[in-house]
Amino acid sequence: MSFIDTVNREYEKMVGETDPVAQLKILTEKMWEKGMFMEMHGKKHPFPTFLKPYFVDMRHRDLISRHTRNIIRGVEKVGKLFLDGYNFEGLVHQEGLIAELSRVDPVYPSFQVMVRLDCFYHPESGEMKFLEFNCGDPSGMGWHDAMLDIFMAMPAIKKLCERFDVHTDHLLESHLNAMLKKYREFCEVKGFPAKENPVFAIVCWKESTIITDVLEIVETYKRRGYTAVFADPADFKYDGEHVTVNGTLIDAVYRDAIDDFIKPEFWPHCQDIISAYRDGNICFVNPVRAATGDFKTLPAIMSDEKYRKLFTEEEWQTMLETVPWTRLIRPGEKVNYMGETAEITELMKGNKDAFVLKPNVGYGGFGIFIGLDCSQNDWNNAVDKAAQPGADCAVQEFVRIPLDTFPVVENDQYLGFQPRKVNINYWSHAGEFAGAFLRAAVGNIINVHQGGGLVPVFFLSEKH
Repeated sequence: MSFIDTVNREYEKMVGETDPVAQLKILTEKMWEKGMFMEMHGKKHPFPTFLKPYFVDMRHRDLISRHTRNIIRGVEKVGKLFLDGYNFEGLVHQEGLIAELSRVDPVYPSFQVMVRLDCFYHPESGEMKFLEFNCGDPSGMGWHDAMLDIFMAMPAIKKLCERFDVHTDHLLESHLNAMLKKYREFCEVKGFPAKENPVFAIVCWKESTIITDVLEIVETYKRRGYTAVFADPADFKYDGEHVTVNGTLIDAVYRDAIDDFIKPEFWPHCQDIISAYRDGNICFVNPVRAATGDFKTLPAIMSDEKYRKLFTEEEWQTMLETVPWTRLIRPGEKVNYMGETAEITELMKGNKDAFVLKPNVGYGGFGIFIGLDCSQNDWNNAVDKAAQPGADCAVQEFVRIPLDTFPVVENDQYLGFQPRKVNINYWSHAGEFAGAFLRAAVGNIINVHQGGGLVPVFFLSEKH
């Protein structure tokens, strides 16, 4: 029996001994108090979760850190090359405002600052497969940290910590450290001294459904002794040199969604902060050019031998081990998969169970077709639609989905531990692994927007 199998078996007993129904009720209520709820069809629903963290062997942390670092370096390289005019044959493309703003130099080096990587991880072997990258506007760090603190007060978790050495990551601690690093780099390039206590504006649309996630960032910064203010993109004033919010001078900005700035309903009202960003007079994180890493076809670059020369040997070795075969769907193009060469749509139709089809740009698991879950006719129709001009879709090999068990409570009844499919999300802050959280669901599309539960990740080892 592996170490993680032992942890899971012992934790199942701990949950059964500590009233799981009452604990889940408290957990859900406290998460609701923190604003952790989902809005679906105009109604608020409790944020789905389980009374169990996801357990990772501490011995795998160095491997996770190395692979995360190499993937982020690869994503950064692709973005820089694209902005410098490298032809990726349509795999990376931008247009409109986001393309224009991606050309704005953020002043500091290394523009992939806060990134979330979606991964399938197998705890028994340490095998990992990175499915896609969320670079432009990842979210959830504030909610994660609030949830983690609530978890740590649960009786079952206290028992776990008595039995094992438990390492957890508050993502906003490294978030702040990354912001300080970027602010200091910004000041160094600009040629003026960095303040010991810079003032941060944490930004999202004031009516955003995830505003409480963003407000957790503000409160964490304040607890660490820094001045932080919440701001809507329309709240900024710019005099050609300085940026202020309600009269407070701002030194650095952390934004949530790019859409909060560039959608037509927002764009006219945020020109002050946009002008300061264009002029290089504000440290702005994530810079808009981070969105060059959002395309579902980036793994196509990292899984195609013809692009190998763009990466170091260490980076490419990580990609060989962790990036699944991916291609942009271009009708008429011949591709090779597992030794079979065929026109791409014919390959997909003839090997339905081997592939997943997804929009090149999107979020929340929407628009994804998994061959295993489709009839042949439905799959063929989806492939035909993806092959139409302007469809812009990617195909990726189907990767074995990890399973774990979680305590299930329904109608105030504890039903024991039941299997769920899981997707771990690694966070990178300023190029380094910062921690993780996990989503678990019954189906093959594992996303909170599709009904999946969110839980923190614990790294464990035996007590010494």
